[in-house]
Amino acid sequence: MDKPITLSAAQKAAVRRYVERFRRYMDTPEFQQDQEQRLKRVTFFQQKLPGLLEDLSETDVEALLSQLWATAAWGNKTYLAQKIVNDNGLQALRHQFKQLLTSDDPEEAYGQFLERIKGLGPASTTEILAYVHPDRCGIWNRRARDALRILGITDPVNTGKYHLSVQEYRKFNRLLQAIAEELRSAGIPDVDLLMVDFFLYEIARPGPGVGVGLPEKPTTPKIASFDHDEVRDLIAQIGTSLGFDTDMEVKIAHGAKVDVVWRARIANLGIVKYVFEVHRSGSIDSLLLNLQKARSAHSVQKVIAVSDEDQLEQIRRECEGLPEEFRRALRFWPVSDVVQTADLLQRVMESIGRLGLIEDTAA
Repeated sequence: MDKPITLSAAQKAAVRRYVERFRRYMDTPEFQQDQEQRLKRVTFFQQKLPGLLEDLSETDVEALLSQLWATAAWGNKTYLAQKIVNDNGLQALRHQFKQLLTSDDPEEAYGQFLERIKGLGPASTTEILAYVHPDRCGIWNRRARDALRILGITDPVNTGKYHLSVQEYRKFNRLLQAIAEELRSAGIPDVDLLMVDFFLYEIARPGPGVGVGLPEKPTTPKIASFDHDEVRDLIAQIGTSLGFDTDMEVKIAHGAKVDVVWRARIANLGIVKYVFEVHRSGSIDSLLLNLQKARSAHSVQKVIAVSDEDQLEQIRRECEGLPEEFRRALRFWPVSDVVQTADLLQRVMESIGRLGLIEDTAA
């Protein structure tokens, strides 16, 4: 078994600085509602889902997705469920969910699930494990990573990573255990790793200043070392939230495979497509050639290059001599704007979700 992780004196002090803020949140009706939702999710994944696995259907997959905070920004759960079933097959989903829920080594099961199932990333997979093993497994998502950076806890887990390895996820869970112990020492009751997730979420929650004596929350940084797959997944989520059909890793034309495609049917135009290519490193010439090939495909209206500000400026300069028709179709989307847009849509969907406009039939 891995050795426990011990927080430094500075890290413990950082955690303590946010305890009173967390107590105020615990005294709100919002916290009570969040706790009720947490209990419903734990009940679903520990008690109801295991009984569904033998005859798991697309409707069951949709019910499962509706229980996850990680998929809140995906407005159309039916579309997402259909896509996950089509990409993986119900037989594989039944087997891999059974392994995920029943394994004696949940971190190892996490690695196998991500390797073998398309459409459910690290945030969704670790959230499921947190409901099944709330004393052992935590949720690895962007909010948790932001909170750890605010706390100054960037070791032993790299908070810049989107996809943790099995061993890294083990270390992350040990780190959360250390934070949980500090919260218990500060008098916070009933602390498990799901409660630690609530604590981290409160630290990273967008909003006004965090109060006297607390460090300012960082604004969206000028991102230079983003994770390609995370940005790709965010673009797909944004498209689905806006009502587009989305696909990732698509061959759109001969010799042109792109990261994300948004599709919509418009009455007098038929199917229109918007193509996104995330550029983290490598040849800009190759990127532009790929986008030109994509633009030549029937129904592609716009092609969008996604990167940090510095690289987008280089791309702008490199495309100055290219055909005007292509340049008119080319758009530039900074990664920082992608992240901010995804955050705003997440907050909108969470707010709508709190209204309870649609009855939860899965509970």
